[in-house]
Amino acid sequence: MLSQFIFSGLALGSIYGLVALGFTVIYKATQVFNFAQGMLMVCGAYFAVTASIHLGLPFPLTIAFILVGAGILGIAIYFLLIKPLGGQALLPMIMITIALSIILRAVIELIYGGAPLTLRLPLPSGVFVLGDVRISQLHVTAAVVSWLCMLLFIVFFRRSRAGLLMRATADGYEAAVLSGIRVDRINAAAWAIGTMLAAIGGVFLCQLQLVSVELENIGLLALPAVVIGGLQSVPGAILGGLLVGLIEQLASGYISPKARDIFIYVPLLLILFIRPWGLFGQKELGRV
Repeated sequence: MLSQFIFSGLALGSIYGLVALGFTVIYKATQVFNFAQGMLMVCGAYFAVTASIHLGLPFPLTIAFILVGAGILGIAIYFLLIKPLGGQALLPMIMITIALSIILRAVIELIYGGAPLTLRLPLPSGVFVLGDVRISQLHVTAAVVSWLCMLLFIVFFRRSRAGLLMRATADGYEAAVLSGIRVDRINAAAWAIGTMLAAIGGVFLCQLQLVSVELENIGLLALPAVVIGGLQSVPGAILGGLLVGLIEQLASGYISPKARDIFIYVPLLLILFIRPWGLFGQKELGRV
């Protein structure tokens, strides 16, 4: 039983880590605490519904549609909402992302209705049996794809020229501008990447659940994951997602699904008290 919960927790935590990674990318580039990340994940699920059901696209084109749609959405959000408020205080930026989440939710319900939808993409759906552990092929696929996306992003972030420019912009906005870096392009790319990562997480979660705006509540578990791991830490976002996934499955399995939030948010509060920059984040020093 314990092995079953651990495996399920790691698989689900991989998806949380993917969504949390998108959150971290956006925060590192633009210093925006994006409360709409859960709803961006939901948008990925509904992009899949549009492509697969309404347009009848084959699976490879469905994936391309989701990624392109998510990328365009992220760029539009940056130029229409985030850039005009650049340099504003923390509260207005937070309120913008909360308002964005509410608006996206309302638009989705207007277009698709409020009833949950069933979407079955051609992904593995069988079960492996290893001793007493039943391993869902969909969970394995979700974990493998999530880790592959994380690995590709880390290579991009550390090895590519665009990734180097993104790191330079994240480390010092003013210095990047003075160096001639097209900061708007870099920030827009960060929002596009963050939205695409959230959308991929949404595609897998909608295979494990029904397609609904209520998936946002699951996607928001990426927030404690990224805070626990460290807001500006890429490895921290990934490990924080795994930790949240494990806690969720163990608490739900051994105690009650209603106890899940207690065991996720109590450690979050403790970490904020003891190490507010997260387990793997770096303490920011400022001159007074």
